[in-house]
Amino acid sequence: MVNRIALILLGVFFSAHSIAQMTDPGLPPNLPSNKALVLTGFAVNKPVQVLDIDDAAQGFPKAIARRLMRERQVQVRTSPDLLSFDWQQDVPPLKLLQQLGQTYASRYIVSGEIRNAGTKIDSNLFGLTQKRTRAIELDVRIYDARTGQLLAQQEFSNTVAGNVSVGREHVFDGAAFNSTLYGKTISDMLDQVASLVSATVMAQH
Repeated sequence: MVNRIALILLGVFFSAHSIAQMTDPGLPPNLPSNKALVLTGFAVNKPVQVLDIDDAAQGFPKAIARRLMRERQVQVRTSPDLLSFDWQQDVPPLKLLQQLGQTYASRYIVSGEIRNAGTKIDSNLFGLTQKRTRAIELDVRIYDARTGQLLAQQEFSNTVAGNVSVGREHVFDGAAFNSTLYGKTISDMLDQVASLVSATVMAQH
């Protein structure tokens, strides 16, 4: 466990020098420093479920970041690193949260896990017709990087029926992506996630 944490910390430290942080240069200069946050890469519980989605692990947090930047209430950055070594969310140690917060000059850390994006096929009338449904389930957590406190945790879920594929050729959260039924469902859910993150951060002192 100690070696695992050490590897993650080293990855965070050395990658920070070459990663472009997503910030909005148009943010008011007097924005409080305690309103800065970093979104980490999203863990993917079952990677095979998102093979038709372009870069899901980074697409989710970057799309949330864009929504938050449009609100112009918080400073927003993204990190490609995960708060997990094995692609599933665990409770991160305080030292890791503090290191990540210092590296990205952020008071808050937002992490997430794509828990389920699976497709289910039900056959009717002796197999002559089929109904496809696909779930999307996210778990989002918001931490205070200074204290390690879990400020908010919420699960988001929805199910859609019909043509539930997206297409890896579509840029995540782009126009073509959102023109698909499943992509539009994800986009609507990301609106909800952004609202949660904004409300949580703005409620802190």
